[in-house]
Order: sequence, then C-alpha cells, then structure tokens
Amino acid sequence: MLNQITPPRSPNQPPEDAIQLLTACHVRIRHFSAAAVKLAHAQAASADDIRMSAAGVYRYLSVSLPLHEADEEDTVRPRLNAAADDHVRHALIAMHDQHQAIDELVERLLPLLLMVQRNPAVIHDAGIEMCSITKALQEILEAHLKLEEDAIFPAIHSLLPEHERQAMLLEMQKRRQQG
Repeated sequence: MLNQITPPRSPNQPPEDAIQLLTACHVRIRHFSAAAVKLAHAQAASADDIRMSAAGVYRYLSVSLPLHEADEEDTVRPRLNAAADDHVRHALIAMHDQHQAIDELVERLLPLLLMVQRNPAVIHDAGIEMCSITKALQEILEAHLKLEEDAIFPAIHSLLPEHERQAMLLEMQKRRQQG
C-alpha cells in the first residue's frame, strides 16, 4: 500500500526549459499529496511502511516543496508580473495566496509526520487529524496546480522571451544545487 514513496522518474534528461522543470515538480507534488492521503488512512500498514512513507512525505514537504514555491515566488512571479496583463496578474495574486494556505496546512502536517515516523503506532491516534489535513491539502494543491498549468505556464511561454525563460531555468537549477 505505501511501498511506492518515490514518484515515477522521467527519463534522465535534464529539463530543457523552466516550464518543463515546473511541470516535473507538479508531477511530484501530485504524487506526494496522494502519498500523504494514503498514509493518513494506513492504520493497517506495517510499521516499516508507515515509517518510510512518513519520512518520504516529510522530506518532500519540508525540502522540495519549499524549493518549488521559491521558484514560483522568486523566479516566475517577478518576471511574469512585469510583462503580464490583468488576467495573469490576478492569477499570480491567487497563486501567492494559495501558497500561503498550502504553507499553513503543511505546517500543521509536518509535526504529525515526524510523530508517525518516530512511532508508527500513533497513526491510529493521529490518523483522523492527518486525514483532515491531507484532504484539504490535496484539494488546494490540485486547484493551485490547475491554476498554474492553465494560466501561469502558458503566460511564461507566451510573454517571456527565450533568454528570460533560460535565465529562470538556471536560477531554479542553482536553487536546487544550494538546497
């Protein structure tokens, strides 16, 4: 049930542009969001599966997701905002607001993940709260990803010149090397 913690890997080719990197992140976000929901309902799973799943989800939410958010807030948003029309600016504002809501849910979930990782038996006690948080997190993440895929990513492609998109990719790659 919980044995698939790592998301499916795409071919070992590095992303050619910023949109590909962001899209690959979205695949992982969906994977770990689903893994968090499964974990919250995993009372019958083995202690090792619970421990490993909790550790994987914790690591993703505490390390990788913040890097992705920084990509969007620090790399995408300023460049796109400067070139955007009102529709895209509204999408950028919504993206920022959703980041705050996502961060609040993640902040509530991380201590539970640590607790379950350290003592898998507490999944029976923490499961109800985890179910509530992971369901809300999955819902907001899906709306968030859809907004970006429908409004933000096409705007990156249509509004920003190739050299800006390449600079964005390099900036995001550097962030991952440092992170």
